[in-house]
Amino acid sequence: MLKKRIFSLIILCQVVGISLFAQKYPYQNAKLPVEERVADLLSRMTLEEKVRQMDMYNGANLKEGEAFSLALAKELIGEKLGAGAVHDYYPKDAKAANQLQEFIINNNRWGIPALLMSEFLHGYMGEGSTAFPMNIGLGATWDKALMEKVGEVIGTEGRAHGVHFGLGPNLDLGREPRWGRIAETLGEDTHLSAELGTALIKGIQGKDLSSDRSMVAEPKHFAAHGSPQAGGNAGPVLLGERSVRQDYLPVFRKAFMEGGALGTMAAYSEIDGIPNASNEWLMTEVLRNEWGFKGIVVSDLGAIRFLQSSHKSSDSPKESIRQAISAGIDMQFYDFPNDQFQQTIIELVNEGSLDISKVNRAASGVLRLKFLLGLFENPYTEQRLIDERNHNQENQNLALEAALKSMVLLKNEGDLLPLSKSLKKVAVLGPLANESVLGGYSVKNKKAITVYEGVKQLLGENTEVVYSEGVPLIYKGQPIPMANFKTKDKSQNGLNATFFNNRNVEGEPVLTRIDKQVAFEWPGSPGEGVGEDHFSVTWEGYLQPDQSFSGWLAVSSDDGVRLWVDDKLVIDNWEKGATSIETAPMDFVKGKEYKIRMDVWEGGYGAKAYLNWNMQKPDLTEAIAQAKSSDVAIVVVGESNELVEENKDVSSLELYGLQKEFVDAILATGTPVVCVVLNGRPLSINSLDQKVPAILEAWFPGEKGGLAVAQTLFGDYNPAGRLPVTFARSVGQLPMYYSAKPTRNHRYVDEKITPLYPFGYGLSYTSFDYKDLQITNQGEGKIHIEVTVTNTGTQAGEEVVQLYLSDLISSVTTAVKELKGFQRIHFNAGESKRVSFDLKPEDLSLWNRNMERVVEAGKFRVMVGKNSQEGQSDTFTIESAIKLKN
Repeated sequence: MLKKRIFSLIILCQVVGISLFAQKYPYQNAKLPVEERVADLLSRMTLEEKVRQMDMYNGANLKEGEAFSLALAKELIGEKLGAGAVHDYYPKDAKAANQLQEFIINNNRWGIPALLMSEFLHGYMGEGSTAFPMNIGLGATWDKALMEKVGEVIGTEGRAHGVHFGLGPNLDLGREPRWGRIAETLGEDTHLSAELGTALIKGIQGKDLSSDRSMVAEPKHFAAHGSPQAGGNAGPVLLGERSVRQDYLPVFRKAFMEGGALGTMAAYSEIDGIPNASNEWLMTEVLRNEWGFKGIVVSDLGAIRFLQSSHKSSDSPKESIRQAISAGIDMQFYDFPNDQFQQTIIELVNEGSLDISKVNRAASGVLRLKFLLGLFENPYTEQRLIDERNHNQENQNLALEAALKSMVLLKNEGDLLPLSKSLKKVAVLGPLANESVLGGYSVKNKKAITVYEGVKQLLGENTEVVYSEGVPLIYKGQPIPMANFKTKDKSQNGLNATFFNNRNVEGEPVLTRIDKQVAFEWPGSPGEGVGEDHFSVTWEGYLQPDQSFSGWLAVSSDDGVRLWVDDKLVIDNWEKGATSIETAPMDFVKGKEYKIRMDVWEGGYGAKAYLNWNMQKPDLTEAIAQAKSSDVAIVVVGESNELVEENKDVSSLELYGLQKEFVDAILATGTPVVCVVLNGRPLSINSLDQKVPAILEAWFPGEKGGLAVAQTLFGDYNPAGRLPVTFARSVGQLPMYYSAKPTRNHRYVDEKITPLYPFGYGLSYTSFDYKDLQITNQGEGKIHIEVTVTNTGTQAGEEVVQLYLSDLISSVTTAVKELKGFQRIHFNAGESKRVSFDLKPEDLSLWNRNMERVVEAGKFRVMVGKNSQEGQSDTFTIESAIKLKN
């Protein structure tokens, strides 16, 4: 009984923030300035203790199921040095968070707590949290106040779980739509991304980081990562310093200097030949010396290692680590085994290859965050915070609001929308009509309201709502049945499977067995003795069709895959990584035996392997029949995580697979058709624009997405989202963003020069008129602009008033126009409002030929309107040049 009371007292002390470590030293005095506390603690630490603060541990390896494992913690972290940070832990309750933190505090001599890190791109990723629209959809809201509220929810839900540091938001400019991570961005534009991203960061970090509602935000990927060559993830960025400073760095500058962000992530990519993970100019000269950054720089997962393996700018892990830490990286992200990383830094310092000041900089940055977060005083969380705040009704309401505000009406021919709620029968059709599509880095195990479910929920029992998939999003055929396989010796059905604990299908097998078919998705190890990651497998045997048909064999995998038929290599994606589907044409002959071999390797984070054929073709009969018998057909098309996500880059922007043919088949029924597009990138939906009377761009709209779509289609909500990216007509037009240089042209003989839909575009169920633009030059580069906006329609709605600026003659080339201001404003029917903007010298500035940030004397044009192509314009003149700070 006495032991229980002592233990309860200890826990109580921890919960209320009473340190079990006596206050002997200045760093333990919460009344002292943070910098004094950092300096005092750092002065007492050994090199080994400092280096430990620079390392991140994988929290998934510290749990048994969902419970903290003391034995695993002792094995992985040890009992002397604690841990700088722990990622991927995602505690489900306060007990799991507190047990880990208690272990780390009690197992280093200074009582230093750990930073618990997490992903939180569009919602804290821990299971059960609130899932907001994918970031490109959040960009479509053009709503700064909303972004700050979304950030507050993310920070509140994460911190309630004892998490302190989040890997986001993504502030890359989405100027390459082939790139799978464009879905994570807030759009293509510098000003829009800076304003929305900074608002998001302010919400996440709050006014006081020590609050139990605040987390550290880590905007990524630093820098210019969103414009990779040919759209390949982590591909080289072919830009010079001026372009980077003019277009890409201002987003991060605002995030750090105005938003106060205290983390960032060094990107995988390179800028002008210098890998970001070893770019001293970027991480030290600009980030720290020019902008005064006091947070920490974390490598993107493996970015330090890639200096040797990918960039070939280093000849060893040791040299890679030296380059990265010297340039400005403070913490590794699973680049190397923890012991190797730490011992290498210690060795580099001891031999004089790495200055101790670099280690002090990095360790100080980590310690500073821990003091600012109040972790030395209150390192623990409480279960009541999780119970009260996680996914509460208020947060769910905000998820619905964000989804509604992200809806962009692209077309509404004949005012087909909004639909009447008195319709007798509504068909909701298509590959995504009843699919939960949340996008990458979404809340674990979250199920979103689908469009079909949302329409049913909105219309209730008075309307019959029917559903049919029609065609699958990615037609993968069918897994080949066991009866059609024979082992290598032809003695039984199935295929011989041989597993290796390496990626190369070589060496001593760790598992052999006979598999009935190749149709696997493994979240962990695929079998006894096989690792969860970094394994390979080969399947061998014979395929014998039981009927003749012309079709294909198909493979799906994560990661590399290759397939032989009769010893001929017919599919080779061995170096590619994840493969949604790859097909090899084949004429199957009944009874004929085909020799088969399929290899797969797995690199990390789950694996899948499928060997399919297309004996059965998609059947549209049901969907067509439902469309014919309905008053309207809502057809839902687009993408899923298999087509747009990290490492899911594409070579085409067309609707994937059979979707266009499916829409054509439904249009042929004569029933009115509305298309809803769920996607993470701007698709070239030319065929929809030409044929379908009404199109709603819904992105990946979060957990309440289906309800938001329904409320928009049936008029409960008047859409006012605007495109944060330009929609190209074809891949051949790329790059296709509105703020291009004046010499860019699209004078193709086979394509139009205009985009399909311009940046900033979006329709409404009402109409707006712009009049009486007035510009007042207030001197010293300060410009005041006013315009009258009137809702000329018959119902209330919101308009996004957009201001664009053009520098008409300049010493270096500038964009034809750039967004410099926007406001999302509600108008009652018939209401007029005088809308004003104020431009500052920074808005007029450029980087001149001497790489100085200046406002040049000369004439500028202002355009204010409803998108980047429509508006009222006038000019003003700057009489004298103005020089600005970097």
